Amino acid sequence: VEPLLGSFASYSCDTLSLLYTPFIMVVIMAFSDEAEITKLYGIKEADMEYYVLFALTIIPFQIVADILLHNALELLHGWKMHEYLEYCRVRFQQREVWWKGLEENTLDECIEESLRSMDQQCFSSQYYMLNTIHVNAMIYFVMGVEMMTRANYTVFGDPAMLPITASILLCAMSIKWLLTWAARVFGLWRIKHEKRGWHSRVLDSEGNPNIEQWDDVQVDHDQHVMDQRITDQTFRYKFLNYNRSWILSQLPEMITPRITANQRPYMINQFARILGQVNGDISSDSDSDDGLEFETTPMTASTRSLARTWLVQANRRLRLKKLVQPLIQQSRGNECQICLSRNLLQVETLQSIEDIDEQFKNSYGTDEMDQVLFKRFWQRNQRYQTICLPCIQKRKSKEHDQIITDNRSLDDDSEDNLASDDLTRTSESILASWYTAAKMNVN
Repeated sequence: VEPLLGSFASYSCDTLSLLYTPFIMVVIMAFSDEAEITKLYGIKEADMEYYVLFALTIIPFQIVADILLHNALELLHGWKMHEYLEYCRVRFQQREVWWKGLEENTLDECIEESLRSMDQQCFSSQYYMLNTIHVNAMIYFVMGVEMMTRANYTVFGDPAMLPITASILLCAMSIKWLLTWAARVFGLWRIKHEKRGWHSRVLDSEGNPNIEQWDDVQVDHDQHVMDQRITDQTFRYKFLNYNRSWILSQLPEMITPRITANQRPYMINQFARILGQVNGDISSDSDSDDGLEFETTPMTASTRSLARTWLVQANRRLRLKKLVQPLIQQSRGNECQICLSRNLLQVETLQSIEDIDEQFKNSYGTDEMDQVLFKRFWQRNQRYQTICLPCIQKRKSKEHDQIITDNRSLDDDSEDNLASDDLTRTSESILASWYTAAKMNVN
């Protein structure tokens, strides 16, 4: 998320400067005699109008180019920028206070510390208003320094500096209080669910609500009752039971590393409860409550090498899976290729990532992973199948029945067929490590 945040923060500042450039040029034209900026750059005052017109004309074309650029960034880096902005919009609408920066304990600790406050602002209208105020302050400060420099004016030698500074601070605090009061009175940035606290307002107020307020209170009461019904355990059970297959298919998308880090104590607690129930069912017939104890064997050089080989291979598989996941999702068809259903569709690869990886290594003769080259190789050699969840369940149940009915008591296969498959590089490395360890133990 940090690269996405940094990229969009830079884009937001660039867009603000793009929209603000015509105003800055107008300010320079208004104070051309005092600042003498146009004179220093040799620009005629009549030509400044063309600069302003160009700055206004380029705005829509630059925005269209930025849209195409964001699309290219999403495809190149796999960023889900639109989903993140939708998430920011929902968080801003569901905020607990009218000013987003006043919320407590809402900083995302999974994000880098320097970007947490920016993520808290959710790129909302309040965020852009703060940026506009800061840009105004910097522009006016620079313009003031330019004017004082051109006029050879010394600030600290002016006896009126302290009264002027005090009056400016007083005016700034007064305008801030006035604008904040006006925003609260006219409902600017009003909290979306502010009216749901109707019961607390009724208890705090004296007497009964008047006739004009009764309709709003009645609507809020109906919404409150609806919220209670939605959060009821019966509704949750029916929702989970009816949407079980869909929830299971969406779990990899919902349980992201960010959610895992944020909700780690809660998830560990729930996982421990599940394990406790399973262990209780399994060990209900046993008399002892002691768990299984496993002996820890010190690792030798060969076992350490074997574990390191497995770790490198697993890390490579995870990186490749994350790399090709967008390509797999883009290949999903509009209907199931088995039953022609259009509901609960999933996409499956006809070749595993391990097979494609081995083909890639054999074709290019290197273990280094070039992402662009591997994507092209994947697109050329991989085939997909669109299938619905009911067909997947039927296939799994059929495979399960075949395993149960399979009679393996009669072993008709010869010993030569056991080693008929070709060994991969990983298998050869594992066998070599085992052979070295066995040889050392025998000697």
